[in-house]
Amino acid sequence: MPLDNALRSMGYKCIATIGEGTYAKVKLATSKKHQRNVAIKILDRDKNPDFVEKFLPRELAVIRRIHHENIIHVHEYFEVGRKYVCIVMEVAEKDLLQKIHEDKRIPKEQAKTWFSQMVRAVNYLHQIGIAHRDLKCENILLTTDGRVKICDFGFGRFMKESFERSHTFCGSAAYCSPEVLRNTPYDPKKYDVWSLGVILYTMITGLLPFDDTNMRLLTRLQEMPLVYPDNVDVEESCRAFIATLLQVNPSARPTIQQVAEHPWLQVADSQDG
Repeated sequence: MPLDNALRSMGYKCIATIGEGTYAKVKLATSKKHQRNVAIKILDRDKNPDFVEKFLPRELAVIRRIHHENIIHVHEYFEVGRKYVCIVMEVAEKDLLQKIHEDKRIPKEQAKTWFSQMVRAVNYLHQIGIAHRDLKCENILLTTDGRVKICDFGFGRFMKESFERSHTFCGSAAYCSPEVLRNTPYDPKKYDVWSLGVILYTMITGLLPFDDTNMRLLTRLQEMPLVYPDNVDVEESCRAFIATLLQVNPSARPTIQQVAEHPWLQVADSQDG
């Protein structure tokens, strides 16, 4: 039975494909059971056997464990014919990268509010021993009422101890921290903090801080002082905050709790409730 027919028999009617990545595609669908539109993330076991075998069990384990207002809610997940794995989630209006492309950049106060929500979500994850390891603008969703929802836990990792290190290269190069790019053992939580720094720079300027078209040059660029476009006015306090997040030395990089307590975010927190 074709996948769409199988989903229809379960009460889901696919409307359109709204996302497609290396390991999965996402379809917008109506749902009789949930009485609303949903997003269905579909992984094909045959096309991605290694990913499905290694990372899918982690993703499902993470999904079962998490519940936070700034993390995408998963309604259910199931298999179809031992070939497809379907994860049914709440649907968002667009992702952060789409929003940046539309508006060129995010105004400072809006960026501060959204970034505060991201930090709260990541702080929650780190407190319960989970690192995301694939934070990027495409994995930050925006709801119709303007709230942030972090999604895609395919590279999520449970950490039993705070000193645990990862060895797996994962994520997108433009958002990867220097230690990950160098294939050295790394602290997954400090990797998340670096990725958040890349996201904040991108929101504020509309551009990625580091050009990832040449992998050999990328780590060199990361060690150089950050350059800001001439046509964007970025206050010094914001530049200093971003520089703190993008510390090349992970031991000098703040923890997510320290990020949450940074003065640059405090006004946004008091306004955002």
